[in-house]
Amino acid sequence: MAIELERLQKPLRDLRKSLKRLKKDPPPEEVHKLRTRARHIEAIAPALTPAEGKKTRRLLKSIKPVRKAAGSVRDMDVLTGNALSLPKNAHSASLARLIEKLGTTREESAGDLLETVSEQRKSARQILKQYSKLVAASLNGKRSGSKRSRSCSGSAQPARNVQAAIHDLTAELSRWPALAETNIHPFRLKVKELRSILQLVPRSDAGFVSALGSVKEKIGDWHDWQQLAGFARASLDAVRDTALLAQIDAMEEKKLQAALAAANTLRRRYLKDGRRNGSAQ
Repeated sequence: MAIELERLQKPLRDLRKSLKRLKKDPPPEEVHKLRTRARHIEAIAPALTPAEGKKTRRLLKSIKPVRKAAGSVRDMDVLTGNALSLPKNAHSASLARLIEKLGTTREESAGDLLETVSEQRKSARQILKQYSKLVAASLNGKRSGSKRSRSCSGSAQPARNVQAAIHDLTAELSRWPALAETNIHPFRLKVKELRSILQLVPRSDAGFVSALGSVKEKIGDWHDWQQLAGFARASLDAVRDTALLAQIDAMEEKKLQAALAAANTLRRRYLKDGRRNGSAQ
């Protein structure tokens, strides 16, 4: 299994850029990039350098607060978009109250994000740069911080680490219990992790990677509606706003069924025997 250095270093550079460029009142697309890039690194770093435990943990610790803060803002952006997609009807007053509450929460979350990035920016960008050098040294078969090359087998270690991670995640998804509302979101997190790692490998099965992405999106779509339902119940009046709440609940159920169908199809087609490694055949 070959791994290209550029595939490893690009997400690290991209996150450094996002941290540097984040502006006051960040637009949804910038928040989305920041969150996605942080999550991507959280998925690939433990797979790439499990032997460098301390340095990997230091990297993950530096970006976790940023990812969580960005996630709070991104959630409000997505929930607002979902709320605005509901039919405009006699319940518009209820919808207006919901949109207003989402907007207020988004503003508060954006303030928290800017504060978090301000606190973490310098150290996180420095750690990302150091980790990029570590990855390059590991892939080139050199010891971190040393010019002395390792044996030929040393340069193959990142590829072996990635292969092992792909094998373990595929097996875990294959053994997953029957999918239901209670466990489909954790299933999605593992799907996302596997997809991120597979994207490091140039010869990964494109159909498998695409199927993982589709399932990730469908489960994510349901989870967003589930979050909106919870937010709406906490923000609105159960009697006055009952019609809107029922609309949201109905949409959540529809999205859940679509997510379960997609996830079960993925398991039947790609994960039946638990031995798939994601490489092109």
